[in-house]
Amino acid sequence: MCKRSYKTEDFVLDPEFQKWVVSPDTGTKSYWEAYLRENPEKHAEIVMARKLVLHLSRKVRMVDDSRIEKAWGNIDHALNEIQQGYSDKKVIPLDSSSTLRQFEKKKVSSQRRFPQFYRLVGILLLAFSVSFLINFYFPQPVPKIAEVPVIYEEHVTPPGVKSNLTLQDGSKVILNSGSSLRYIKNFETHQRIVELRGEAFFDVAKETERPFTVRTGPVSTTALGTSFNIKAYENESMNISLLTGRVLVKRDSVLSQPVDLQKGEGVEIDLKKLGMKRIIFDQDRVLAWTKKTIVFDHSPMWEIKRVLENWYGVSIWFSNSPHPNLEVSGRFQDQTLKNVLEGLSYSARFEFTIDKDRVTLVFN
Repeated sequence: MCKRSYKTEDFVLDPEFQKWVVSPDTGTKSYWEAYLRENPEKHAEIVMARKLVLHLSRKVRMVDDSRIEKAWGNIDHALNEIQQGYSDKKVIPLDSSSTLRQFEKKKVSSQRRFPQFYRLVGILLLAFSVSFLINFYFPQPVPKIAEVPVIYEEHVTPPGVKSNLTLQDGSKVILNSGSSLRYIKNFETHQRIVELRGEAFFDVAKETERPFTVRTGPVSTTALGTSFNIKAYENESMNISLLTGRVLVKRDSVLSQPVDLQKGEGVEIDLKKLGMKRIIFDQDRVLAWTKKTIVFDHSPMWEIKRVLENWYGVSIWFSNSPHPNLEVSGRFQDQTLKNVLEGLSYSARFEFTIDKDRVTLVFN
């Protein structure tokens, strides 16, 4: 549509006109000065359009009748000002009002006006229409919400070291050798989640509104206030043993049914075969490691190797393979590695050498 045929409402909806009125620059000033020189008869319509753009609100709110009546008065007063002309004011040179005053002419005759009621209704409808279109085509940017970084705490016990921890909520943890515990610092407001690799004993502080969950790979163990032991070493079956209270054990699978453990019960989980089996455990054996005691009960040699490597911080090598059905039992409290190996060698029938942190076993 050619701007020569613009009416008041066309100017109001024109983005270039809006920019000239709201945030003018040298380019828009030059353009509209040239337009007024070529189309002086559009002066009155441009003046009214500028007034509407300046007073137009981007948001429509419900107001009471008294405020609406006051608004009618303000609009009528503004229209009278437009017809009577403006007095000279000192303005910023780029402002649209300075350009309009350059081309302002005296009115040679008064124009016939519509009855006040219909004129005001028309202006109000135009204002609402323009407000809707501006909000539709020029929506207000949504403010970005600053993301608070999540800070994790992690505790790692190297082979040969055990660690006693007290968490922010008062829960106590004993972390076995070669294990790690990771969790969000100070926990979240609605839950307490820790991630375990290896073995740990938990004495959980009770918080009814904030359950305590231990995640070990695909398995979650949840409690409110209780004590339990979890053994979850890589390439081994996972064991969860409940000493006090109650816990719910669940695998990350839609088809998996959660296991509700009572005091004295445990569960053995085969992660390879995806099986869960409820068991009754020996509390003395499960917690022996927390009392500096190593307990082997018909244990295969690969398990004994893992336990001794973590316990003493050494590397154990088999110069020849032990019998696949070989299982060994023994109990050692606060003993040196040499004493443990000597005790095991009689029943397992092997000879050993210790060279610093390297241990070699030769089976007969």
